[in-house]
Amino acid sequence: MKRKGLTLIMIIALLSTACLTARKQGSETEYNEHLNAAIKYFQQENYFLARLELNQALRINSKSVRANNLMGLTYFKEGNYDSAEIYFQRAIRIDPGYATGYLNLGAIYAMRELYPKAREYYEKAISISPDLTAGYYSLATICFQLNDKEQGLNYLKKGLELNPNYLEEHPEALAGLPMRGSALTDLYFNFARVFASRGEVERAVQYLKKAQENGFKNWKLIEEEPEFAAIRDNPLIREFLK
Repeated sequence: MKRKGLTLIMIIALLSTACLTARKQGSETEYNEHLNAAIKYFQQENYFLARLELNQALRINSKSVRANNLMGLTYFKEGNYDSAEIYFQRAIRIDPGYATGYLNLGAIYAMRELYPKAREYYEKAISISPDLTAGYYSLATICFQLNDKEQGLNYLKKGLELNPNYLEEHPEALAGLPMRGSALTDLYFNFARVFASRGEVERAVQYLKKAQENGFKNWKLIEEEPEFAAIRDNPLIREFLK
C-alpha cells in the first residue's frame, strides 16, 4: 500500500513539473494559437471551451490584455458579472489606456442597474478613444435611464454621425439591458428624432414603431420637436398623429 502511495505522489509531482515546464516554454506562437482558438469558440458561443484555451494563453502571457478581456466576455455572455468584472478590471490595470475595458466595465454596471457608475466608465472609454462608436450609443442609453434626455440625444447624434448603421449591425446592443420606466420608449423616440433631422423617413418610422410597440403615447412631440419639421407632413409620419 505504501508503494502505491509513493507512486501516486511521484506521478502527481511529475505532472506538476510538466505543467511548469510547459508554462516556461510557452512561445508567442503557442499563445496566438490558444487565443485564436478561444476566439473561434467564443464566436461559436462555446464559452467553456473558449475559457480552456484562454487559460492556456494566460499561462503563457498573464498580462495579455486581449486574453483577459475575452475571458471577461465569456463570463459576461453567461451573465456571470462578478467573474467578468474581475477580468475586465485586470485588463485595464495592465493597460490603463485600454478603452474597450472601460466600455465593458460600463456594461457590467449597466446590467447591475448601477447607472451613474456605468456612465462614469463609458465616459472614460470615449475620453480615451473619441471615435469609439459603441461608447456613444451606450452613453445615450444610460443618459435616458438617468432621465438626462438632452445629453442622451447629443450622444446619440454623435454615435449616428460615426456609424448610422450601428444598431442594425449590432442588434444585441440593447438586448437584455434593464430599462427603467419610460427609458426604452424615450430612447426609441429619440432615435426617430435624430433620423428625422437627417431626413431619413423610413428609419424614423422604424423607431417610432419600436417606441409605439413599447408603449410610447406622447405623439404630440412629433408636432413640437424641430427635428421632425422637414418630414412632419409625410403620410407615414402623420399616421402616428391620428
